Amino acid sequence: MALATGQFTIIDYNDALTLTGFIGTNLAKTQMYNPDNNTYSPDWTKTNMVLTPSLYKMGTTTDLITSASIKSVKWYDGSSQITSGGSYSISGSKSHILTIKGNVLSGLPGKDYTVEITYHDDTTNMDLTYKTGITFSRVVNGGGITDAIAWAPNGNVFKNDDVASLICQCDLWRGSVEDTTNVSYQWYLSDTSATTDQGGGIGWRKLINTANRYTGVTTSKLIVYPPAVASFAVFKCVITDTDSTSSTYNQKFVDTISVIDNSDPIQISVSSSGGNVFKNGVGQTTLTARLFQSGNEVDTAGTKYIYKWFKRDKDANLVPNFGGTGINYKSGKTLDVGDADVDVKATFEVEID
Repeated sequence: MALATGQFTIIDYNDALTLTGFIGTNLAKTQMYNPDNNTYSPDWTKTNMVLTPSLYKMGTTTDLITSASIKSVKWYDGSSQITSGGSYSISGSKSHILTIKGNVLSGLPGKDYTVEITYHDDTTNMDLTYKTGITFSRVVNGGGITDAIAWAPNGNVFKNDDVASLICQCDLWRGSVEDTTNVSYQWYLSDTSATTDQGGGIGWRKLINTANRYTGVTTSKLIVYPPAVASFAVFKCVITDTDSTSSTYNQKFVDTISVIDNSDPIQISVSSSGGNVFKNGVGQTTLTARLFQSGNEVDTAGTKYIYKWFKRDKDANLVPNFGGTGINYKSGKTLDVGDADVDVKATFEVEID
């Protein structure tokens, strides 16, 4: 499926400022609790949970959270603003880092935290407020109960070219102890075209290691690369107990995790070196596909994407074999068009992959 399409037209890319962001954590967002011995894993009193927000202008890769444009950062537990003291501490140059020093999920199934960031836009002289949240959950896991827990140690959001890869990790817990011996892993991707059970159930495609898309598909850590996520993807990990002496021998344990692509959409503008009119059947021009992301031109060298040019005739019908026998498109960032290519009228469309 093409990432974007365009045709010869004039576009004004005067985009308004858009902010995007997320909250990073140093630990998993699920805390295991064993009522048999009243223990937590991880124990936030021993290894504190640290929440660090990031803020970006759409189409850029510079984290603004510590910049002079940030006027304030406020953390909330539900509707209550958090201040330093007790189980919490606030730190950082913008008082933007929240550290949780206690097992605040005690007796609760989960808890939501929200960060509110006030950003000053010098262009409009306006203050913009950006909010984003994060949810933590507690799993009661005692008395021999075994669970698979999937989490993202370095976040689950791609942002333009800022993130080279993400890790989806899945761990097997027995009570409050992680089991890493005599277990096997297999990762799957939610795919409606998977109409047969490939091991993860119907609707789940079994993953194989694929360069620049997925690696580690049979390990506890799946490495996901940006081309694997168009906008949103759900991955499933199936852990099988292979210990013949275990009470759960051959049993499968499953959890899922989502990965989001928050990259700005790419827009295409086509420029023409010779205008858009041929006179008396005579003319020549070179069309150039220019890519924009939030007003900034990208891939000026034409090496990052594959460009496919299609031709439609005066009746808007697609012209077959435009690129040769059996090929309906021509490739390249530019397309040379001569008078022989235009019969009364022709429209040239470009797609990128």
